[in-house]
Amino acid sequence: MKPAAKVYRGDWVEAIHYASVAVLNEKSELTHYLGDPDSIFMTRSSIKPFQLIPLIISGAADEFGFTSEQLSIMCGSHAGTDKHRDMVLSNLNQAGNNPEHLQCGCHRPIWMEVDGVYPASGEDLDPARHNCSGKHSGFLALARHLGDPPEEYLNPESKSQKLVKEILSAYCEYDLREVRSAIDGCSAPNYPLPLKNLALGFKKLASGEGDSPEIQAAVKRIKEAMTSYPFMVSGEKRFDYDIKRSFPGNAVCKIGAEAVQGLGFSEPAVGIAVKVSDGNFRAMEPIVVEVLKQLGIVKNMVDYPHLARYERPPVRNSRDIITGNILAEFKLKKC
Repeated sequence: MKPAAKVYRGDWVEAIHYASVAVLNEKSELTHYLGDPDSIFMTRSSIKPFQLIPLIISGAADEFGFTSEQLSIMCGSHAGTDKHRDMVLSNLNQAGNNPEHLQCGCHRPIWMEVDGVYPASGEDLDPARHNCSGKHSGFLALARHLGDPPEEYLNPESKSQKLVKEILSAYCEYDLREVRSAIDGCSAPNYPLPLKNLALGFKKLASGEGDSPEIQAAVKRIKEAMTSYPFMVSGEKRFDYDIKRSFPGNAVCKIGAEAVQGLGFSEPAVGIAVKVSDGNFRAMEPIVVEVLKQLGIVKNMVDYPHLARYERPPVRNSRDIITGNILAEFKLKKC
């Protein structure tokens, strides 16, 4: 890990965030890095797009007639708005499942956290508003298709979760056969990957790459879903949404808890993975923007108004007075 962002109070440095970055080119070669690109971290929600591949190649997505918009929310960590909730419920219904089958738990919807709104009608008790409920609706559909009991859809030893692990391992080209799963925040199995392998997965996803025609067709379908319906992947005032709006049709990206970020671009073909060591999101967003600037993907911030607020985010106190800023201060190393 290397120092990557500093938090200033006035002119004084108050905190330092360390991070690692891996950047791969169209040939899957590591071209730029910060810290240790081989470091292994839990992937959390950053791997959701890859966890969707089995739903498509198994035939389940077609069996249940899922649209691109429905597939998009299965890749997402959505904000829990009414629109998101309705989409999750439609996913469940089409596969013969219901909200009682969801094992993701409940939390205050992200849109409420972002807007400072407090639950007044039990929104924080509704599992369909959980940011991972879209992924869980996909897992339940896959379990239904493969014959797993719905109550076992998160069991790492179920047919559906074994397939998810197998595809994730193969697509990101990292052997997970002897790696035991951990339990994610939403109770789903989760796995570690080296940072450069996460970047590899996103480069391949953005470019529509796969080792078989079936995988290629699946990832192209996933990319189309994510880029056509970015709101379903995330939501208003959120980083993933603003990245996709800044590079329409070009970028796929997915954030993960504890400050993990994967990004892929089709033009130029590149995969990027970022991990902030202390898990603090406040540092991750300006770090990612700085990476894009140093790679020349962002040449002039004026041309990217949706990203402007992430470049140098202000720090505010309890009276909403700006007391400082968060600045990304590092230089990527070239291989």
